[in-house]
Order: sequence, then structure tokens, then C-alpha cells
Amino acid sequence: MTSISLMRTFGKWCTWCIIGFLIQAIPWQGMAVPSKSGKPPRPKATAGVGSREVTTTSPTASPVAAVTTPTESRSVSTLSKIAEELARSDTKTTKPAAALVVTVPIGGELAERAGGIPFFGPRRRSLKDTLELCVRLRDDAAVSTVVLELSALTVGTATVQELRQAVADLRSAGKDVVAVMNDDSQSAYLLASACNEIVMPPSNALLLVGAKVESYFFKKLLEKIGARAEVIHIGQYKAYGEMFTEDDFTTPARENLRAVVDDAYLQLVEAVAAGRRLTSATVEALVDRGPLTAAEALRAGLVDRLAYREEILDEYRLTGRKVVSSEDYVSDKRSKSDEANLFALFSALSKGTAPARETRFPAVAVVYAVGPIVPGSSDRLDLSDAEEIAADDYLKILDEIEKDNGIKGVILRVNSPGGSAFASDVLFRRIVELGKKKPVIASMGDVAASGGYYLAMAANTIIANPMTITGSIGVVGGKIDLGGTYKKLGISKTTIARGRFATLFSETGGFSSEERAVVEKLMRQTYDEFVAKAAAQRKMTTAALEQLAQGRVYTGVQAQEVHLVDAVGGFATAVKEMKRLLGLQPDDKISLVAYPKELTLLDILQKAMGTNVQLARVKESAQLWPTDAAIGSLGVLGLSRSLEWALSLAQVVAAEHVAFMMPWDLRLN
Repeated sequence: MTSISLMRTFGKWCTWCIIGFLIQAIPWQGMAVPSKSGKPPRPKATAGVGSREVTTTSPTASPVAAVTTPTESRSVSTLSKIAEELARSDTKTTKPAAALVVTVPIGGELAERAGGIPFFGPRRRSLKDTLELCVRLRDDAAVSTVVLELSALTVGTATVQELRQAVADLRSAGKDVVAVMNDDSQSAYLLASACNEIVMPPSNALLLVGAKVESYFFKKLLEKIGARAEVIHIGQYKAYGEMFTEDDFTTPARENLRAVVDDAYLQLVEAVAAGRRLTSATVEALVDRGPLTAAEALRAGLVDRLAYREEILDEYRLTGRKVVSSEDYVSDKRSKSDEANLFALFSALSKGTAPARETRFPAVAVVYAVGPIVPGSSDRLDLSDAEEIAADDYLKILDEIEKDNGIKGVILRVNSPGGSAFASDVLFRRIVELGKKKPVIASMGDVAASGGYYLAMAANTIIANPMTITGSIGVVGGKIDLGGTYKKLGISKTTIARGRFATLFSETGGFSSEERAVVEKLMRQTYDEFVAKAAAQRKMTTAALEQLAQGRVYTGVQAQEVHLVDAVGGFATAVKEMKRLLGLQPDDKISLVAYPKELTLLDILQKAMGTNVQLARVKESAQLWPTDAAIGSLGVLGLSRSLEWALSLAQVVAAEHVAFMMPWDLRLN
């Protein structure tokens, strides 16, 4: 092919791209019909957590006289026929809409919120998305039944409690909620027990076994490679370093975790007993029987019937009800075609920044503080999907919220094990200042401990789920001495230094007594500030708060008993409390605005070409730390998670030397 032919072909391709872009950009399906005033009707707002908790109906449009030309006569004739049909239909009795049965799949790991641009696949379902969907289903009079399809659910117990509250709200609105157990896990059953009916396939089983916390210890592994951990902690329960320095729990740590497991077990038993109308003693006896077959679970009253998903849905169809998936329920044809269309790329680029808020209801910011707390700015391309709390980025967000007069309050959604002590303190100070101008409520997810609690305690009010892991008021720091490892590998290292403490944090050599004393002094100061600020925020004496600190962890219920949190409840409880603080009634509507804002493709490309994306740092981290695939190749899920947790925390401590971190990856299951 000649160069001229290539140019012509390229020109034709560009022309079609431009035509496609224009077709996508013009809102053909969304063009408004003028009202009597000549203004377009107000768009219908969607209800839900994170966008709007309101549904408004567009005013009825009225016909407007049109001026026609001879070339439009055929179109006018057609429109006249349509108008006649509409007029005739207005005289007929309106047939009520058929009751809808909506199927909602829930499985995998639900992130607090999902972000990104879904060009190359469906949007990742998040807890936020699921709660929004439940609000829409609750308020939709056409929906009679919600079928939860539970499969491979791997979420924290506090997340399950959030979902249970959503189920309770659906039932309070008169909806039938049916759980189909395609998962034998305890987490799935705990959610199912909140439903009207539980259906289990005959071939399934039920693993209702109790509560546990597991931890792995790497002391001997380090010895085998010639490494040794130098860890200092302030607080007898602040046991982060024990995974590197011990072969088992120390006595204080064991006592603390036993209390947490006991409370988790009690909450599990009480939830199942209430949902299935059984006594707690009966549920405990069933737990002690071990895993149950589907038939045994049915006889014990833990499930209502044995059937497959298809059988249940066919029964609904036979009664004349329409069964739709949640995806079909929330999506229209145009949004689906956009995702699959190649020209969606150009459409996304043209959208620029996120649309401005358009609501007549009071706006409340929901700030998602998810992941470890780190200093500086995030090196991730899309902050809305980031699993870290980068201090500089969140300071900008808090500044923006403070300056926005339309934002009347803030809900800080915390799901973090902690991180950098410095970054935690900087964010704490900023949240406190914001709280003097606008009410701030902290809503805790699965974990809000150590640095996560540091952020939450800055709020005016703290609300935790019953099984949130929180507290852990303490400080940890140190390093790993790799001198022995280098020797085994045949690596020699020479250091030339000047200064008494120049090699304080060198990775070869442990702390001398003098160096240890210096580090402990710094950590003691940080710990004392943590305790003093917590005491002031919780309106306690320093001595009283000290008794609750020492690195001890609590469930949400336990934390409320000792006044580290104000109330027990989920995100919906935080919304109700915010309405009260704003002087609104429980049924009043508010607009929830999520932060960090989702970036458009154009924003992401601009950020990728900017200097704030530290690609070198990402590359270096990838070389130093095992990839997810490498960790997963261990084959043992618990061990791989624990090792991943240990390495991520070690990375934070190595960078900061003094940190507010959870002692273990506490997974109650």
C-alpha cells in the first residue's frame, strides 16, 4: 500500500472517530422536553449513600406548538398519530406496575468504595455501591422482593454488620429479603440470618464454627536467614513487633485478644439467635456440633428450605412477577452501550471534571479514609480507588470541604490500621480545626485502630460497628538487622560515617543501649501526645485514658463501654446523627458527596504526565517487596495474608521508624 493510500485510510478513520465522538457527546436520549415556563424539567435524582439520599420527580412536561415546513410534513403526520395514541391512552385505566423481584449478587471482597473508569470491564462492586442499591430498592414501591445471592464472601465482620443493617431497612420497608446460600462461609450465613428466608442448595454445607484470631510468628524464619528484628513498643499490649521477636503471644497480648474473640463469639451467637428466633444456648450447641450438611441445617432451623437458585426464581416468574438482576435494575441501555463502545474513550476525555452538585438539599461530605496512613502525596493514578491515606492529598480535600459553603457537615469513614505517626498527627489537627466550623462524625469500618483511631478521635462524634476493631493507642518503632543475612549471602558492607548516631537506623547492626534510649525517648514523647490528645478529645483525665491505652485493642461494643466511641452502629447511624446535628428531622433528605472525588480519564492522564507520580518509587517498591502473586503462591491463605501484612507494616516502620500501627492483621472468622 502506498503512503498516499495510508494517509487516505488514516483520514477516513479519523473522520469516523470524530463522527462517533459527536454521536456519543450529544445527549440524544437525555434531551429535555420544555415545560410551560420554557425551561427544561428538573432531572430525576438517584437515591443512595455517597450520591444523594433523595429521589425527586420531574414535573410533567406539556406540549409546545411547533412551526413546520413542507419537508417536515411526514414527520408532523407521524407525530400527530403518536399524539392521538397518547391522548387515547390517557383515557384508559392505568395498570399498576408488576411487582419486581431483584437479584443482588454479593461476594468476594467489598472495598469501601470503587473508583476508576470502567472501559475494559464492569465497575467493581463496593460496599458503597451495595448500600446505595439497597436504599434505592427500599424506596422503590415497584420492588416487592430482594434475593441476595451470596457466594465466596470474604469481608470483615463489621462489613457484614453494615449489610445486615441494610437488610433490616429493606424489611422495615415491607420488602421480602431472601438469601440464597451459594457459599458455606460463616460470614455469608451471618448476613443471611438477617433475611426473611434462607435458601440453601441441597449439596451445600454450613460452616458455623465460632470466632478465632490467628497470628503467625517469623522469629525463626528471620534466624534462618541471619536477620534479627529490633522492635521497640510503648504500651504492654502494643504487640506489633511480637510477630518478629517471639514464637508465641506474650501474656498481655493473649489476654487482650482472648477478650476480643470472646466478644466476637457472643455477638455472632446473639445475631444468629435473633435472626432465626432461637435461644443463645441452642445456637451455641449448634456451633459446637461443627460443620452441618444442608439437611442438618434445615432440621436445626438454621435455614428455611433446600433449593437451587433457578428453582426459586422460576417460582417467582410463575406467580407473574418480573425477575431482574441488579445490573439491569440500575443501568439503562445508553450507559451500557457507552461502556462497550470504542468511542467512549473520547466521550470520557470530553467530560472534564466531575459534574457540580445540583441539589436543593443540605450537602454532607463523606470522606473515605481507607488503608495505611502515609506522608506526602499518593503515587496512585486514581485517588478515588486508592487504598492509602496520603496526608498531603487529604489535607487538600479537607481544605476544599472547609471552603465549600454548600457542605454543611462531614462524615469521616475510617477503615485503617494506622501508619505514620507524623502523618496521623497532621491530619488529626486539620480534622479538629474543620470540626470547629462544621460538624464532623467518624464512622468506623472493619478496622479503625492505632493511627486509624487517631484520625477518628478528631471528630465531634465517633460511631463504630459492633465488631469494628479499634483502640490500639500505642506506638511502635524499630528496624530489622540484616547483617547476618548479608554474611550468609556473601555480601560485605563498609560504612564511613561521622556523627555519634549517624548509623542509628542502618539495616546492619542492632541498637546499642545508648541508641535504644534515644529511640525510646522519641517514642515516649509520641505516645504521651497520643494519650493526652485522646484524653482531651474524649473528655477524660490523662490517667483514666492511660488505663485504656497501652496498645490494647477493643471491639466496637467494648470501646463504647469504656467511652472510646460514642455509639454503636453503621454508616446509616452516622447519617441519622448528622441530620440531628444539622437540626433536621430523621425523614429529611440530605445530599451525600463522596471524597476523594473520582477522577475522569483526562484527570488521570494529566496526573500520569505530571511530576507527582513517582514511578521510580513504585518500581523500587516492586523490586524490594514480593508481588501479590508471589505471596499468594505460598498456597496457604492465612500465612500469605499474614506475611503480606507483616511486610507492609515493616515497610511503613522502615520509612517512619515511629508509627501508629495495629499489632496484627486481625481477621475474625
